[in-house]
Amino acid sequence: MMKRPCGMTLRFTRAELDTLTKKARKAGMSREGYCRTILNGSEVKEAPPADVPVLLRDVRRVGYNIDQILKVANSQGLVDVPKLRNALEENHAASKAILDAFTVAGR
Repeated sequence: MMKRPCGMTLRFTRAELDTLTKKARKAGMSREGYCRTILNGSEVKEAPPADVPVLLRDVRRVGYNIDQILKVANSQGLVDVPKLRNALEENHAASKAILDAFTVAGR
């Protein structure tokens, strides 16, 4: 069974259709998905460049490594734990900033 059984016909001028197509492509969405997202009140942002997911993965990997070092340092009392914990918090903030900059609300 179809998820969206109700349909409608919508007519555009060539310029309007071109504009819709360009905006949907920039967001990495279909024209239909783009329209539904807009109608549901979500903000649509451009899709991230191809290297952003790689950057996000690397930032998260570094954060995981810091977390593992923090656990060892905390148990053995070897390193300045507050400084390391601060570095981990900064890493989490950077990861969140990257994610927030390139994700669409509600998607």
